Amino acid sequence: MVGKLTRCLLAAALSMLAPVAAADTDVTGSVHREPVDVASYPWSAIGKLFNEAGGSCTGAIIARDKILTAAHCVYNERTQRFLLASALHFMVGYRSGRAAVHARVASYETGAGFDPLRWTETMDSDWVILTLAENLPEEIAPLKLSQAAAPAGTRAIIAGYPQDRAHKMTADRDCELGAGGGRMMLHTCRGMRGYSGAPILVSGADDEIRIAGIHVAMSPNNGTPRMFAVPARAIAFEPVREPARMDETSPVVMAGLVDGGWFE
Repeated sequence: MVGKLTRCLLAAALSMLAPVAAADTDVTGSVHREPVDVASYPWSAIGKLFNEAGGSCTGAIIARDKILTAAHCVYNERTQRFLLASALHFMVGYRSGRAAVHARVASYETGAGFDPLRWTETMDSDWVILTLAENLPEEIAPLKLSQAAAPAGTRAIIAGYPQDRAHKMTADRDCELGAGGGRMMLHTCRGMRGYSGAPILVSGADDEIRIAGIHVAMSPNNGTPRMFAVPARAIAFEPVREPARMDETSPVVMAGLVDGGWFE
């Protein structure tokens, strides 16, 4: 249980966030990111999401036809509309302009409360499940999400495609989980533009790697930015909804994700 003081500090940090934070403003001085082998697990279960509006994010494979990433990655700020699923492309094993698999997206569902026009108030629903048009090859092992709340100080890793190294996956292995304030979680991984939707990985008691949350934003804090993630446990029990006309969220609420087989 997070204490009252911790909750107050987290609330204060959240109040400083602006919608631009959804783009993961660059964090200077990051020297902890190193290249990883996209053909080796768990990096093989992480890919690059392109959209035809010119943006890109990072996503995690959680089933052979399901990708988890940040919901703001499927929203076009210029037009203030959600992107069509057909405009989304997920690349597995992507490096230097080539990918082992190029997958098209057939549909997607966002966290039920996500509203990009009220992003600061709804950032705890800033996640989306993409359903691919075809299953990924069987040799690609998905990642599972953890329902357990890992304590602050738990060692963690983030991996993705930062803007300054857009064609090479990098990982920060030198970070840890911070305090959790219910539906949001702090972490010390060096997030930046392009890392939106990147999984924050932890090792369970059985040494199996699981997703503790996904990176969605940062907030300036006297030169030491605070990094925010949506915890996996919040995604597990949250309903989803499908953007109906790709210009606003639909009132049709889908079933929860906890029975989808993607959690430990």
